Amino acid sequence: MPNQHHESIYVHGAVVTDLIQFLDKSVPYVWLLGHMPNPATQWWDASVPVNRETPFSGKVRNLVYDLQMSTSDFIKISPSLNDYGLVLIQSNKPMPDTLELDRIPENQHASVLIKNGATLRIFLPHAIETAMVTSYRVGYLNYNGS
Repeated sequence: MPNQHHESIYVHGAVVTDLIQFLDKSVPYVWLLGHMPNPATQWWDASVPVNRETPFSGKVRNLVYDLQMSTSDFIKISPSLNDYGLVLIQSNKPMPDTLELDRIPENQHASVLIKNGATLRIFLPHAIETAMVTSYRVGYLNYNGS
C-alpha cells in the first residue's frame, strides 16, 4: 500500500530471522510490542518482578510486555524468536515512556511513529505466516532488493 509517507511489502511463510534483512543496522533502536514469552495460555514457572523492588518466582500465565533494545541486540536474540510472531518498530531514537499505540487510533499510528523517529514496522502474526514490512522511508524496501 504505497503512499507518500510509507511503503509495504509482504513476506509469506516468514519467521523472525527471515525478516532481519529488512532492518537497517545503522538505525539504533528496536521496540517489540506485546511480546509473549509463552504464547500458550498455561501456567508456567518464571521469575518476574511484582514491582520495581520485589521479585517473584513461581507460576505465571499470559505474561505480555514490550521490549526496547539496540538493533544489534535484537539481531543477536532473533533466532530465539523464530517460534513467535512479533510487532517490531525500528527507530532512530528510543520510544517515549508514555507512547502506547493501542491508545491511538490505528489510522494515526504511522504519523505518530514517524514523529517519534520510526523508520520501519514489521508485523508477523505468528511464525510461518505472512509478515507485513512497512518502511516509513519511501524507496528503502526497493533499495534493499526486497
